[in-house]
This record gives sequence, C-alpha cells and structure tokens, in this order.
Amino acid sequence: MQADVRFKTPFNFAQVVIAAFGAMSLSVLAYFIARVIGASMEYSGGLFQNLDFIHIVRFTAPPILVLGFLTFLIGRAKPGFCRIAQVIGVAVVLASAVVQWFFAEDWGTALTVTIMHLVVAASWYVAVNYSNKKFNEIAELENI
Repeated sequence: MQADVRFKTPFNFAQVVIAAFGAMSLSVLAYFIARVIGASMEYSGGLFQNLDFIHIVRFTAPPILVLGFLTFLIGRAKPGFCRIAQVIGVAVVLASAVVQWFFAEDWGTALTVTIMHLVVAASWYVAVNYSNKKFNEIAELENI
C-alpha cells in the first residue's frame, strides 16, 4: 500500500517574481510618459505631496513579492486560499485606484496612477493564480 501523494505547490513562485517586476516596469513606463505629457504627480493630501520615481518602485515590486510569498506559503497548506488572495488583492488595489481621484492635483496624475493600479491588479491576479492545480491532480493520479 502506497502512502498518499500530496503535492504542495499551489503555483510557481517565479510567476510572482515575473509579475512583480513586470508591473513595476509598466508602472515606471506609465510614470515617465505621464511626466512627459505634463502630469504634475502632486497630491493635496494622503501619504505623499509629490509622487516620485522611487515611490513607484518601492510600492510596486516589494509588496507583490512579499504578499505573493505569504500567499505561496499559506497556499501550500490551503490551496483554496490562493483564490481568496486573488480576489482580496484585486479589490484592495481597485479601491486604492478610486482614492487617487480625490487627492490628485490634476486629472493626468489621477489617470496615470489609476492605470498603474490596474496594471498591479492584473499582475497580482496572474501572480497568485493557482496554476499547478491541474499538474498536481495529474501527478497524484499517476502515483495511485
């Protein structure tokens, strides 16, 4: 009698790394395009007075990497958590995107930062996708 085979890889962590740096790259590109077309990147309230390049880098890649790693660890024990993390993460990012319109000094800044949030939301959704489910099921059936 063979012991139960249980694979604990909800997704490949490399997809988190790729999504994090992809989202950061696209957000940085959007930032520079916005600066060229005249967006002030200034805020009247909230966390920042002025949104700089380093803010884009710091608040894009590291949160996706850290939260993606935590989701990976929790997802190993409870694979269903990956779906919950996807939905909650996207909801938080979209709520944050709406807030930009209340504090941005001009519409170009608000639109650019909203686009950045949409890129991050899409990247997060792809990053923590429970993509190894089919692989784990096939491998488990082969070992029965």
